[in-house]
Amino acid sequence: MEIIGEKINTTRKDVGKAVRERDAAFIEDLARKQAEGGATYLDVNSGLALYPEEEIEDFAWLVPLVQQVVNLPLCIDSGRVQPIEAALKLHRGKAMINSVNGDQAKMEEIFPLVKKYGCRVIALTSSSEGGIPATSGERLKMAEAIAMAAQQYGIPLADIYFDPLVMTLSTQHGNGVLFLETLRGIKKNLGEAKTVSGLSNISFGLPKRRLLNQAFLLLALGCGMDAAILDPTDKALMAMIRAGEALMGKDPFCAKYIGAFREGRLDA
Repeated sequence: MEIIGEKINTTRKDVGKAVRERDAAFIEDLARKQAEGGATYLDVNSGLALYPEEEIEDFAWLVPLVQQVVNLPLCIDSGRVQPIEAALKLHRGKAMINSVNGDQAKMEEIFPLVKKYGCRVIALTSSSEGGIPATSGERLKMAEAIAMAAQQYGIPLADIYFDPLVMTLSTQHGNGVLFLETLRGIKKNLGEAKTVSGLSNISFGLPKRRLLNQAFLLLALGCGMDAAILDPTDKALMAMIRAGEALMGKDPFCAKYIGAFREGRLDA
């Protein structure tokens, strides 16, 4: 499973302060700890910037800073196309863009960048007009429409990470099942396409959130989820991933599991 480290996000007060004050040591420490925890991508989000020019400046500082500390690709996380392209111009390796959705205008902005820079992209199974579809069938149709549009730009399905969009159990007890049904449908119908999700929405408003997040992660892994946006410094969560991959036959000869044991990473 690909692990997208979530912590370099300016919506977090301490990270926002560090970016505003250009506190390189703080950001470097966050990047290093996530890489050491097992991240394969690092999400970099400067979404609190009020203006595109400000966000471009933030990315111009963040992207080289993070990549000189860790040898990892970045997930460029922004709702604005100009800052995304500015970040991609500075990026080393195969980046990921977070994100595109089913809006025609959004796809026309993002897919040319995916093609031009050879990126991966997270695709949300939603649209601005229709919101998040209420059924797994509708979300799957949205994913198929996005896939068809991407292929018109010559973007391979293997570079698209569909997010089935998990909603909290506290508002509708069937939201977890809906997510898993959508995930299985994407894996069945869209061949080489990948799947991705964050974890925290599932448990919002409920007690013992970490327990629900861990259980949800294992169920999603069992249904074929390829990537997760999470905190790789959470040792218990990372140990759960290594155990889950071994049990699902996704860790040949249990090499990752045994390696994590030898490094003391299963003792959370």
